[in-house]
Amino acid sequence: MRNQVLQHLIFATISILSFNNAYACLDNKAIEQLKTNEVALLISRNVATMTDAIEDKLLSIQVKQFNDTCDVTITYTIPDEDIAEANLLLDSNPAKRIMLAGQGYVLPTQTTLVANAGVNLNPLSIKQQDILQSADLGRNRASVELLYASLAQTRAVISPDSKNTEPWPTSLLNQEKSLCESQYTSDTDPNACTCKTDSISKKVSPRQLRYIKYLANDPYSSATGALATYHDLSELVNFECKLKKR
Repeated sequence: MRNQVLQHLIFATISILSFNNAYACLDNKAIEQLKTNEVALLISRNVATMTDAIEDKLLSIQVKQFNDTCDVTITYTIPDEDIAEANLLLDSNPAKRIMLAGQGYVLPTQTTLVANAGVNLNPLSIKQQDILQSADLGRNRASVELLYASLAQTRAVISPDSKNTEPWPTSLLNQEKSLCESQYTSDTDPNACTCKTDSISKKVSPRQLRYIKYLANDPYSSATGALATYHDLSELVNFECKLKKR
């Protein structure tokens, strides 16, 4: 009798699970793919500080199905420290904060940003109306991107006593040396560009150099003055290494 009751319980449990799986709009594989897609989308924005935050697991993304529907809840989790650092930058420039707000861009005010969004099943994607900046998810994406674009401006600044203890990879040294040789020359030292890359690498970490390159390729950010310290350092090193523009 006891075995019969146990068998009925097992059968009922399997039936319930099968029923739920049959009628659930999204399975675990789809949920995981949507999370992968969301991470890939942020990385594709090419904001160096945001990419590093994802790799360091400081910026995390969670996707959950919403009540067995074809909707999901997407949660971004951001460190308090990053929010505070970005706000300090905008606090020092209130006009910029007002201008960005007028365009619909605001920094996050809390460490978790939550949005519900509909899902297209084929191909698996977030519905168009939910990625617009007027929608919760679109607004959260824009807010997080603004946060990390702002942090690139603060983290690209080189202090006078800055010292880098992380060796540059050989590939980075060669890349920067080639870039130098395409832009500069020396009348007295054939190794002047090696002199420059060695000098810069003692002050700037590989990660900070990525932030500098990101800002240099962004027309708006390059006009903010965030690259001034790198420009000053580069000019000083050019003089010390006897380099002149081609």
